[in-house]
Amino acid sequence: MMPAILLVDDDMNLLRGIRRTLRQQPYQVFVANSAEMAMEMFHREVFELVVVDQMMNGLPGTELMIWIEKHFPQTVRIMLTGHPDVGVMKKAINDGHVFRFLTKPCREIELATAIQDGLEHHRRESDETTRTVY
Repeated sequence: MMPAILLVDDDMNLLRGIRRTLRQQPYQVFVANSAEMAMEMFHREVFELVVVDQMMNGLPGTELMIWIEKHFPQTVRIMLTGHPDVGVMKKAINDGHVFRFLTKPCREIELATAIQDGLEHHRRESDETTRTVY
């Protein structure tokens, strides 16, 4: 089964562009234009990885990351922001346990590589939790 990733940003043009860029990758790409929409989607779909923008209308990305960590800790989390801030980075890393922190504008290859690394991390973590010790 193909892994599923979720892109969360309130800029639909950006989401469409990223989705177009990633269309040839070996995973399904879903999009949400708000943290609230992303939360609803998490209850319907299993996501191996999520890429979240920090600055969104409504709930900020760090708060969404914390919610995902609490309810879906197996999902690998990547933060994407156009406004890097040390406080935001610390909160995302310490409370949201983000895998990677990227800044906008982000080169397509950088994002694709981060997603691939995150999916590989997810696969390794899943393999470790399914091993049985005799």
